[in-house]
Amino acid sequence: MESQNLSREDYQSALRVGEVLRERGWRRAFSLPQMVEGWSGLIEEIREGYDWCTDEYRNDLVCREWLDQALPLLTEPVRANWQVIVDQLDEKFREVTVDDGAAFWPFGVTDPWWLRRRPKVLIGELARDLGCNGGDGTSAAGG
Repeated sequence: MESQNLSREDYQSALRVGEVLRERGWRRAFSLPQMVEGWSGLIEEIREGYDWCTDEYRNDLVCREWLDQALPLLTEPVRANWQVIVDQLDEKFREVTVDDGAAFWPFGVTDPWWLRRRPKVLIGELARDLGCNGGDGTSAAGG
């Protein structure tokens, strides 16, 4: 995040966002860098071959959900800086995932876009959970 022209209020918004979200029900006060790193790490893990189960995959997506809730709580200069980073990561996530058209996930068009996506290449437990064969992302039903 660029530090030029940021006010005390800007810095406070970045420091306080985790506590605000904890007060709203998140289990602890995460920081913006923690959750951006979590989102980045998940994307890299998907790129390398995500082989955990569907429950773990859904759990790992909460870092993006947290970011979605956090960004509007920031002052505009801080949000703009972090939004650029999140947008770049979102694009990388789209590159390594596909919209499954609600074929496997119980999420619909009203749910956040990242919840409707799954890794392009399915391996391990995730492939088994989703009924795919060969680890190539194809459905056992011929899709």
